[in-house]
Amino acid sequence: MPGDESILNIIARRIRRLRGGMTQRDFAGLLDVSPQAVSDWENAVKMPRIGVIDRLSKLYGVPKSYILGDGVENLFQSAIPLESPPAINPKAVPIIDSIERNSEAFEQLTPEEIISIAQQMEFTIQYVKNKRKAENRE
Repeated sequence: MPGDESILNIIARRIRRLRGGMTQRDFAGLLDVSPQAVSDWENAVKMPRIGVIDRLSKLYGVPKSYILGDGVENLFQSAIPLESPPAINPKAVPIIDSIERNSEAFEQLTPEEIISIAQQMEFTIQYVKNKRKAENRE
């Protein structure tokens, strides 16, 4: 019966959904935790710390209450497709965190806008790398 499911199992399922196709190791790096911690959460052995839940909420644009098991099963599906990993490169997370800490406007962004900004940042980084490689060849 769905109502009998433990909160740890609900959190485990939702974290697996948020992780999508990303490896546990990459997901752990994104959250600055160990891969074992991710495994423990996904296997309903332990519950993530509130700081991790807060980071997940901000990264994926879902309320903390969703991660913690509120009854809205389809909320995440409308934010980011479940079958694909997020379009955020883990290396962009510190930059995004910095923007968030230093800008009130960040709170106004939608999950789609955050992903778009991250993709633009990744494009810019790749552009600079390619430009440097070309300069080094000359």
